[in-house]
Amino acid sequence: MHGGTEVKSFQSNDSVTFQIIEGKLRFHVRKDTITLNEGQLMTLDENIKYSLTTQEETVFLLTISNDISKNAVN
Repeated sequence: MHGGTEVKSFQSNDSVTFQIIEGKLRFHVRKDTITLNEGQLMTLDENIKYSLTTQEETVFLLTISNDISKNAVN
């Protein structure tokens, strides 16, 4: 993400994990703000609304995990 970027109000139906490769990323979840630094990671369960901001160039790995057992047909 470019410095000064904001991704407003996003909610995933799946679990998501963010791993910071370079830079810093701020998560705004409910009333809390969490800053992740290079090398840190965070996982959010499904259906949690969040937004992201960064003040500097930031590279992160986003992993989306779909619980396949929820969608299994017997």
